[in-house]
Amino acid sequence: MIIRILLISFVTAFLSSNENLIPAKIGENEILLEVANTQALRADGLMGVKALEYNQGMIFIWPNASRKCMWMKNTLIDLSVAFIDRDRKITEIKELQSESLESICSSRGNIIAAIEMNKGWFKENNIELGVKVLLP
Repeated sequence: MIIRILLISFVTAFLSSNENLIPAKIGENEILLEVANTQALRADGLMGVKALEYNQGMIFIWPNASRKCMWMKNTLIDLSVAFIDRDRKITEIKELQSESLESICSSRGNIIAAIEMNKGWFKENNIELGVKVLLP
């Protein structure tokens, strides 16, 4: 609970001074993430986005840990999603098909965040399950 509150506080503070992107690190890879930390932002996600820079994506942050589902309605690009647990470790990586209405859900119930990147990004960068995500 405290980690979740601190995570949301740090992200919110960072956003107020740096447009909509925060730096993060996954393994040895430094990335920039747009933050979706409200219901409205999570619902919109990357809808309408035509392209992402290679090391750029979106992090979805939820106030409570649970099983999470993603969908791709009106999302124009294929993506990969990594589900993140309370310890900030990647528990699953799944592929998302553009404009699909199918819900892609985590199999675990302790998910507090998810990171969407260009399709194949995690594989191309040798990101495996258990890798920790470092956030500000």
